[in-house]
Amino acid sequence: MFKQRIYAALLFVGAGVLLTRTIIMLSQGALETLTWWASALLLLELLIALACMVSSVKWFIRNDQSEDHIPLRLGAAITILHAFRVLIFVIGRAGPWVDFDIRPGKEALHWNWELVYFAAVMSVIGILGVIIIWRIRRRSKKDILDHANETQLD
Repeated sequence: MFKQRIYAALLFVGAGVLLTRTIIMLSQGALETLTWWASALLLLELLIALACMVSSVKWFIRNDQSEDHIPLRLGAAITILHAFRVLIFVIGRAGPWVDFDIRPGKEALHWNWELVYFAAVMSVIGILGVIIIWRIRRRSKKDILDHANETQLD
């Protein structure tokens, strides 16, 4: 059961990293720079990160696997949303839609291609992690159901 606390703590730290980055963007003036819809995505990420951290604390305190559903779903949601926001940022800096996510007359927040590459790689790793966890959980639920069905037949 100690593993549950480790998982909850890791999820708390991961959401904390995304929350910290979001707060840094907000302090740099992201709401004044980004379009309304890009700002809404940023604020949504902030709220989901906060909810994920709070639910992770609950999971940590209760130390019970039955408490993992909400934090894991929120963690998956924030990971997917963050990857989507990174994709929007990359598309907005290159290609035919340059600055489509920036208000007219504004410049993109402080960035360089190395940070963009880093964020993109981390987002891909996060998405792969979500997929792997989903598969493991689906497989373990199937094994539990199969075992329950076998014991009922006996």
